[in-house]
Amino acid sequence: MTATDRNDRAALRASIDTVDREILRLLADRRRLGEALGALKAGEVSPVRDVERERAVIDRAIAAGETLGLDAKFVEGLFQLIIDDSLRRQRAGLDARAGDRMLTEARVAYLGGPGSYSHFAAHNHFSGRYSGVVPVIERDYASVFRAVEAGSADYGFLPIENTATGGIVEVYDLLRETRLKIAGEHHQRIEHALLGKATDIGAVRTIYGHAQALRQAQNWLGGRSDIRKVPVSSTTRALERALDEGPTAAAVAGPEAGGLFGLNIIEPSISDLVGNETRFVALAMDPAPASPLLPCKTSLVFVTADEAGSLMTALDGFRNEGVNLTKLESRPVPGAPWEQLFFLDLEGHEEDDGIARALKHLEGTAKSVRRLGSYGSDRLKPAAREA
Repeated sequence: MTATDRNDRAALRASIDTVDREILRLLADRRRLGEALGALKAGEVSPVRDVERERAVIDRAIAAGETLGLDAKFVEGLFQLIIDDSLRRQRAGLDARAGDRMLTEARVAYLGGPGSYSHFAAHNHFSGRYSGVVPVIERDYASVFRAVEAGSADYGFLPIENTATGGIVEVYDLLRETRLKIAGEHHQRIEHALLGKATDIGAVRTIYGHAQALRQAQNWLGGRSDIRKVPVSSTTRALERALDEGPTAAAVAGPEAGGLFGLNIIEPSISDLVGNETRFVALAMDPAPASPLLPCKTSLVFVTADEAGSLMTALDGFRNEGVNLTKLESRPVPGAPWEQLFFLDLEGHEEDDGIARALKHLEGTAKSVRRLGSYGSDRLKPAAREA
């Protein structure tokens, strides 16, 4: 490569860096404008989401992009991400809150500590809702529930299901007994990496990880029969062991945890499932209701009668009212062999007319029903373009 070629390459890269900074500046400006619009909507008692407006924005962007030689699918995907970010920021101020107090900082109890998936997910979820997060670190799921029930935390923040491994049974079992309610949800992308003091896998003799993380990377881990896999209580503990034991130890954790602990990324991606996500729920004691201006989700738990067709009868009200059910998970009833209780998620707020009628039907046919709360939905369907 000649000196002229090197200079040309450096100049082009400098120009790209300048354009990248300008893109980020414009995205930040757009986010601020979206937040200002959200404040106006709240004052005018207008719904957060306007699907027709979203569709018009995307259509206009695609048309403008085509004149610039940009692919329509690329532009559509980009603007859906931008709109989703704007909606998340607008929703944050209207979600269910922990009681009537105006909190500037939220005390949040979660499993693990610095570097854990819960650590990053909690900060992502609450950063738009409060000025800061005060961690209340617990070592197991039951302790998170107890911390909120005892008043030592404003929220509990727990994983409830994962796209690779399904529902987290222990959290569901604790939910059916608690007085807490769901005040919000958060979907966190999970990227498993192998972190350690070593620079390559050859030096590693032991891999530590939370049991869930080890399960979600078992295909990659299964191919390393010469390395011990040791489950530990949290991702934070796995990172600590990798830090303390030197190059022969490694941890399964998110890539961003490496910077917190001064560990190398030995393998950047070891997840079994591309696009692996965990859904977290924020729990609070009698949270103030979510705004009806939000696109909401409602969760509940119910027990059906022990007779044929009882589940279908209980769910008839939702079908008749056109209510979309997004999750139905069964669990055995302790002390009642062959009986089942069901965890149900549905789209909408429990005070919406159709949902209220469906819930009244459910409460009239099921043996017991307990509402776990209505809260802002974290996952919205993109505005579909006209065919």
